[in-house]
Amino acid sequence: MTTQINFEPSPWIVKNLKNISKNCNILDLACGYGRHSIYAKKIGLNVTAADIDYEKLFYLKNVHNITVLRLDLEKKFNWPFKKNIFDAVIVTNYLYRPLFKNIFYSIKPKGFLLYETFTLENKQFGRPYNLNYLLKPRELLDLALDYEISVIEYEEIITHHIKPKAIQRILGKIK
Repeated sequence: MTTQINFEPSPWIVKNLKNISKNCNILDLACGYGRHSIYAKKIGLNVTAADIDYEKLFYLKNVHNITVLRLDLEKKFNWPFKKNIFDAVIVTNYLYRPLFKNIFYSIKPKGFLLYETFTLENKQFGRPYNLNYLLKPRELLDLALDYEISVIEYEEIITHHIKPKAIQRILGKIK
């Protein structure tokens, strides 16, 4: 069975990347094949793409002018980024709660967080099933409030883009 790779960026990410000025530095965390990295580079952003999967990063590194880092983000003390280094961080379809603090602190003041991932309700549509990878109701919103991030947009929805999935997404601005 062949897995079909989705290279189409999330329409929500595309819409919200327009808030970020050209030549800004962004991090696409757990980027996979880099669908958002590729789009961000295309619109003039400086992109760092990080993922654990060497094969996916190899594709990205050889096709596009993007800084590529292979990282096991779930290993203790493996956060290589300095405080206030990125103008924006994109995270989609990935959740590892111990990284939240590092993600938030890596964004410059007045920088953006674009986060979109699965909620508990997604189990009705398929993977992931593990509760560690599924957001609880309002979880991203509550985190943003805890870290004093200004919420520009927040949704907890079921979308049918490509296939049905239950997600939360937040566009936040660091104070």
